[in-house]
Amino acid sequence: MDYEFSYSRDTGHFTIELPTEQDALARFLLDEFVLDQAGYHQLLRELQALGASGSWTYQGKSWSLFVEDSEVLVCHHSLLELEHEPLPDKLAGSDLVLDEDNLQAECGLQDLIRLVEQWQVFIAGQPSRLNGARR
Repeated sequence: MDYEFSYSRDTGHFTIELPTEQDALARFLLDEFVLDQAGYHQLLRELQALGASGSWTYQGKSWSLFVEDSEVLVCHHSLLELEHEPLPDKLAGSDLVLDEDNLQAECGLQDLIRLVEQWQVFIAGQPSRLNGARR
């Protein structure tokens, strides 16, 4: 998986750039953990402890992560809610569709582990953590 990390000294914002089809992975990491090193350590411990046929679920504030047989699915909670709720009558016959591209992504377990490891190294080396950014 290709990725690029950046930090803006002007705004203090961190970004993770991934291929478009995996953008939800970046949003998951930034929304759920921000710069919380302890949270990333715990996530890594859980992921690294899984065997090739292991399964695990992380339920966050806005995102869920599902691991099954070394395959990872990250999904925004809004998608999970839609599976259980029918569309209102006014929308049922319309041509409206939900743009799921930014709300879910899949990758391999080892790819996610490498991404999180490298992300931790990147954020640990940035001076923003000294300027009031949450760790």
